[in-house]
Amino acid sequence: MREYSVDYSARVIWDIDRLTRWAAQQHTASFAERYVNDIIDEIKTLSYLADVLPKCKYRLPKVYHPKANTLVVGHRKLTVIFHIDGEYVIVDKILPSCMITY
Repeated sequence: MREYSVDYSARVIWDIDRLTRWAAQQHTASFAERYVNDIIDEIKTLSYLADVLPKCKYRLPKVYHPKANTLVVGHRKLTVIFHIDGEYVIVDKILPSCMITY
């Protein structure tokens, strides 16, 4: 099993910021911080899980990268779209899981 460094695209930084603002509006700022930190911790597991995850069967992630794969996080509410590039796992996008349907 290989160990990768996890890197985020600019689009994902914006997604995380948007999630933080949404969670703060729905609950409290401290909840939002915990929620986003938990999601980031789940994304960090890609450093050792990226190779062993099954290939994505959906076409939508391929819009973001031809070799895209997915990881479901946040109690199955969010899907992380990523690809492997050399020694890095590049996180391309975070979407609500309900959007990954085709």
